[in-house]
Amino acid sequence: MKKCILSIMVLFIPVVCWSSEIESRYAIIQYQHYEQLEKLNNRIVLGSLSYLMGGRRGLTAVEELKRKIDVIVEKVESILQMYPSRVKFRIQLFDNPEDVRKVYFHQYGKRVDFIAFYSPQDKTIYLSLKDAELIVLAHEIAHVIIDTYYDRATPVKVHEILADYVTRYIED
Repeated sequence: MKKCILSIMVLFIPVVCWSSEIESRYAIIQYQHYEQLEKLNNRIVLGSLSYLMGGRRGLTAVEELKRKIDVIVEKVESILQMYPSRVKFRIQLFDNPEDVRKVYFHQYGKRVDFIAFYSPQDKTIYLSLKDAELIVLAHEIAHVIIDTYYDRATPVKVHEILADYVTRYIED
């Protein structure tokens, strides 16, 4: 199943085709080619959190990645002591940060130097694989949890303070 998102950027129209998606308990991960899933799985190193994965024997890279995402979500909830009843969000994978920045510009009309961001309107994390690592993903998932926990918009500064707090304690 191919899903194409058409977005207008400056003077040209790039088309992003999501070749497919995988779904964990909390996230729908959309990717353009299978290697992106393998790369994300290899870049997200749980370190001291790996005990939360349970047995990994015989898991495919995709199954392992889905478990990692769910472990990170639950750890972020624990750090923030926020347990929203229904957490479901998307992660869209990009090979480089420039593509993430183009999406941000298209959505918000601002030029930024982000490597990842969370969009509350579409409940999506946009993530550059070049820079993906545990603290980056945990930071963005913190935004998801905060957004889902409160039933009204939370000030940006509060979001950032709490998301930064998560990055400090994610590996504890």
